[in-house]
Amino acid sequence: MLLVERLFYPEKWLYMRLCLANADPRQGGVGNMVNCGAAMYAAPVGIINAGDPVNAYREAVDIFSAHQQSYGLEAAAVMAACVAEAFKSDATVDSIIDVALTLAKEGTQRAIAAVVDCARGYTDWKAAIGPLREAIRPYDGSAELNTMRGNGTNNWQPSREHSIEEVPVALGFLVVVAGDFEQSIFGSANYGRDNDSIAGMAGAIAGALHGARAIRHDWMQRIDTANRVDLGAIAESLAAVVVELQQRQWAQAQARAALFDDLLGSG
Repeated sequence: MLLVERLFYPEKWLYMRLCLANADPRQGGVGNMVNCGAAMYAAPVGIINAGDPVNAYREAVDIFSAHQQSYGLEAAAVMAACVAEAFKSDATVDSIIDVALTLAKEGTQRAIAAVVDCARGYTDWKAAIGPLREAIRPYDGSAELNTMRGNGTNNWQPSREHSIEEVPVALGFLVVVAGDFEQSIFGSANYGRDNDSIAGMAGAIAGALHGARAIRHDWMQRIDTANRVDLGAIAESLAAVVVELQQRQWAQAQARAALFDDLLGSG
């Protein structure tokens, strides 16, 4: 079938709004189902802004406004910020959680706080699955995945009280397993529900925290084979983009510093 027919409804919304309706990208996400889609794609924004979680948060809002609104957009921004923080040489799980709680707003912030507080009572991801689900349930904007908009509930709609499930739970598993790459993925994958998204988010943060050495080489080979793609080459290309952008930003920062020197000197 056509690729667009293989997409979930919130991803089809981009085609409808941006391609067919020519919507302003900054308003493209308005009206979309509020979900975790943008947060799933947010890790590269954190990579581009490695070590700068505040700018990662801001850029994610700019970029993913084309896809999401409300707490779906907030989750994408927080996810990007967490990945950016994880790249710091002195980053820890606690520093990542601190960044998430500092930058997150409203329901997303409260959901992360509740899930993390619950997670601190566990060191076994198997034992933590049920409690983490109960911790996120009061904030979950799509509490039961078999319900959709139009069924008389407020699922998938904008809210200042709700949060997507995936980012808080991914952070919860990172806390439970003390940031271990594989264990965070095992816990997330066995959580159920939207487990592919949760595992991807936990893995992205833990991978940024520990580097490629944390990932089994045979896992990467099997994923490349199954998806018929060379992710290593893509990663190298992204790394080159990061370096180029950092060089441009450094040059811009130096030029701005020189401008301020002139302004202060002329005063």
